[in-house]
Order: sequence, then structure tokens, then C-alpha cells
Amino acid sequence: MGSRLRLGCALSVVAFSIAGGGQALASAGLMLTSVGAKEKGMGGAGIALARDAVAPINNPAATVFISDQFSIGATILTSNAEFWVDGAGTGPFPLAEGEHDAKERFFAVPYASVAKRLDERWSAAFSAYGLFGLGVTYPDHARPGCPPGLPGTGPLCAGETQIDTSALFISPTIAYRVTPRFSLGVSPALVFSRIEVAGLGALEAFGASSDPGHVSNKGPDEAFGYAVKLGAHYEGESLSLGLAYQTEAKMGRYSRYRGLFAEGGDVDLPAVFTAGFGLKLGSEVTLAGDITRVFYADVPSLANRFINPLVPGNPKLGEGDATGFGWKDQWVYHLGAEQRLNAAWTVRAGYAYADDMYRGDQALLNALAPAVMKHTITGGFTLTLADGISVDAALSWAPADDYRGSNALSPDQSVTAKHEITELGLALNYAW
Repeated sequence: MGSRLRLGCALSVVAFSIAGGGQALASAGLMLTSVGAKEKGMGGAGIALARDAVAPINNPAATVFISDQFSIGATILTSNAEFWVDGAGTGPFPLAEGEHDAKERFFAVPYASVAKRLDERWSAAFSAYGLFGLGVTYPDHARPGCPPGLPGTGPLCAGETQIDTSALFISPTIAYRVTPRFSLGVSPALVFSRIEVAGLGALEAFGASSDPGHVSNKGPDEAFGYAVKLGAHYEGESLSLGLAYQTEAKMGRYSRYRGLFAEGGDVDLPAVFTAGFGLKLGSEVTLAGDITRVFYADVPSLANRFINPLVPGNPKLGEGDATGFGWKDQWVYHLGAEQRLNAAWTVRAGYAYADDMYRGDQALLNALAPAVMKHTITGGFTLTLADGISVDAALSWAPADDYRGSNALSPDQSVTAKHEITELGLALNYAW
């Protein structure tokens, strides 16, 4: 019975560790609703709208259609997560019955971008921006039923469980106007990512990892990598079109956590393709729509399906085919509108929908800490303070959906989780 208990504990920790990484994300998998506050107010749409210095971040080619200007801003996120367990459980390691609430936390993801026209055809920009930055913390508390050798507190029997992650892109841009209405652009990027994991000590204790000394409580770890974004833009009198493709960000390994993530801590960031339109309805109203494809299936740490690392012959955590989220490629749809009320005020509203990222047989891990918000509702405004100076504000809300699964280790237990995210976007723009 003791060995079954230890096996069950390790498997449960695997589930929570993978799921916890999922909670350290934003409202559509790894991505914020948008970087800029204008786009955030329109449901994340705006790749085809060249309006301020956020344009080079969204689509390098749009840089030639904006004036010399500077934008600085940030997204402030708040995360509310909880899960609850129904049924006492009869298996080797039932989860603690009842409700479990994560701590409410706040995170800031900043950006800054400057753009300049070099001549009639060439423009350049320089940007630094975050794509995500969030985390989850389940507090330390008494935990009955823990096996010997562990602290016996917290959801995973190893104290407070915390996983934080973030990523920063630093990117120059060069864009060329091929014709008066069509342009191309490119933005190479240096990428910096960071992660910190705590409370997963049971993985070290029960042999689930290929490198048990590098699983949990190792402090912050950093990785550097690179990516390239390519863009095309068409600017018509009333219709604009945009295309952008960002390559997979090839990252270095998280050496401190090489016993937790697949391929020895190799967590690349997925490639992203976006296409969109902007449509002016007269001089006061603009509609915009984007469609985004995120290629999660090409990143083993995200795409690998759950595999029991304690079954003989199965890969252990940290190996190439080790357990991941089971994520597949995802479509995200953005739609928004803005209306200019007068010379000072412009208002916006929008909606985004993200399809499922995982198959039904992966529901347990993703139900424990859902990473995907299917629906996001947004609104925002711009206030012009003076000639060339304006401020933007936007609010997006991804309401919690119920994600329900069963505890494979206790078949009569069900696990239901909710994860709600609110994003507040603020920006200051200066054009000269």
C-alpha cells in the first residue's frame, strides 16, 4: 500500500506541475489579448491598423504608414484561480475534498516602442515588449494523507506551490514601401524568458524525474533565444489588410529546471501567424478583425501528452518525450470597432474567441489549471490631450468557464477548476 501511495502522490504532482505551468499564462494560451491598449480595446484586433508606435510590434510592414512617434505602456493583469474536488475518493491518492483557492495576484507586462521615417520608402523602429507574464500560487496549508518524507502541507504535500513565468522581446524593425499602398517589413528579436517553480518536491522524492535535483525550489531561472517576425501591409482608402508571421522562438534551456520540463528544460515559444483587416465606415467608425494561428504542437514541452513517468519504459520528466500539456495548434478570432466621438475622444469595444487547445483525453491536467479562456470581452478609449499627445486605456475580461475532469487515481472523484483573467491596458503616445 505504501508504494501505491507514493506512486499516486507522484502522479498527482505531475498533473499539478504541468497544470500549474498552464496557469502561468494569459487569456489565450501563452498570449496576452494584445500588447497595445488600442488593440486590447478592440478584442485584440489591429494588425491591419497603422496608428501609433505599437504598429511595428503587431506588423513590421505597417511602420511605413505611421509618423515619427513614441509609445509606452503596460498591461496589468490579475488572476483568480480555484479548483474543487467532489467525492472522498477510493484510489491510492485521492485529492483533498472541497474547494481550493489560489492567491489573488497582480502582474505588470510593459512595452515601449519608437518609430521613425527614414525617407519616402524606408522606416525603422525599435521595440521592447512582453508577450505574457503571470503566475499562480496555491497557499501552504495542512494536507491530510501525505506520504512520509514530505512536509505534509500545501496542495502537493510540499508546501506552497508557485509557478511564475514571463517573456520579453527586444526587437529592431525595418520596413520598405514597395508601392504607395503596399509595404513589407522584418523584425528580428532577442527573447528573454524567466521562470520560477516551488512546491513540487514530491517529484524529486519519488523518482518521476530524470534529474531529480533540478525540479523545484531552485529560484528564478532565465533563458535567452531569438525569433524573427515578417510582415506585409496594404493601406487602401477605406480597407487595409495585414499579414504577419513570427517564427518559433528558439530558446536556451532552463538548466535549473531541466528535470521538470521536456527535453532537459527546453521550452521554446511557438510560432504565430496573424491575418487581419481594417475597414473605415466614413470618417468616424472603424471595424477590425484578426485571425491568429498559434503553433503549439511544434513545441514538445507544450504539445507532449501526459505519460506516467513511473511506468517502466515510459519517459521520465525532463526527457524528450516526457509529459507536456497535450496542447494542439490553436485558432484565436478577434473582432472590434472604434468610434471617434469628437476631436478629443475615441471609444472602442471588442470580443475574442479562442478554440480548444487540447483533446478530451488531456482534460484532467488542463482542468486542474485551465490555461485557455474561450471568451474575452473588451472595451477602451483614447483621450487626445494636445497636438500629438494622447493616452489610451482598455480593459479586457476573460470570464471563468468550468473545466471538469476526473481524478484518474480515484475514479469516483471529479475535479472542477475555474480561472478568470482581467487585463488593464494603459499607454501614452507622442507623435512629432
